[in-house]
Amino acid sequence: MMIERQNRRQRVLIITLIIICVLLVTVYSRESKDGLFHRLQRFSMDVISPLQKGMSKILSPVKDGIGFVVDMGRARGERDSLKEQVEELKGQVDELEDLRRQNEMLRKMVQVKESNPQFDLLVVDVIGGNPDIWEQTIQIGAGYDDGLQEYMAVLSEDGSLVGRVIVCTAKASIVQLITDEKSSIGARLQQNAEMGIVKGEGGGGVKLELLNQDAEVNEGDVVLTSGMGGTCPAGIPIGTITEISERRADLSIGIRIEPRARLTRLEKVMVVLSPPPSAAPIEAKGGN
Repeated sequence: MMIERQNRRQRVLIITLIIICVLLVTVYSRESKDGLFHRLQRFSMDVISPLQKGMSKILSPVKDGIGFVVDMGRARGERDSLKEQVEELKGQVDELEDLRRQNEMLRKMVQVKESNPQFDLLVVDVIGGNPDIWEQTIQIGAGYDDGLQEYMAVLSEDGSLVGRVIVCTAKASIVQLITDEKSSIGARLQQNAEMGIVKGEGGGGVKLELLNQDAEVNEGDVVLTSGMGGTCPAGIPIGTITEISERRADLSIGIRIEPRARLTRLEKVMVVLSPPPSAAPIEAKGGN
């Protein structure tokens, strides 16, 4: 019973308020501008308007500060997003540059193959063994199963001599670079066909010992393989003479060569499968 009475009172109150609101709206809409309700409206506006202006001035710095913080957060987010995009673009540029370099390397190798039809060349990846002052060798990812055998000549991407295979397994091989102290390869001068032997000095150095000590030789002369010894086919570029020293006590002259192949930056090489080597390499001897 109590609950029903309370509900009835609430309904009566709501209906009464609605009727009062309707009456007030009706009176306000029908009275003149000088009527009671219009005067009350103008009075409230006169009182509240200055308060609104004051509050607006007080809250304006707070509003601006909040806006600044929000803008800073948005700017940081945009900056971080731009950084990520820049890093992603840099990665894509690096990938494209690597692809361009790989394509250029393979293009050179194709040209070498086409210009040397007498050679059966196999392109192989270099998989380890960067040359240093102690050991001038590299490891390549091919072996007996791919047709390789010891003493086969190895060329760079532009067809220059890199060295020879000295150890061969089923899947991988070790290549002795022409700069290794134990390397010794038959050579000749391109300008006058004078014969000699190219020997490694270790640490990236290469020297030429001519068989004819009275032969004419000049800086800038090109040195090629001679085919002597049977391990490297004739006519492969080795390098260029960069230094000629005075005759020594044994009446020989010191001739230094700059290898044409970039031996410290080898990624792929070409192994000369055919013609195969016909003999073991010349043994390098110590001394100058």
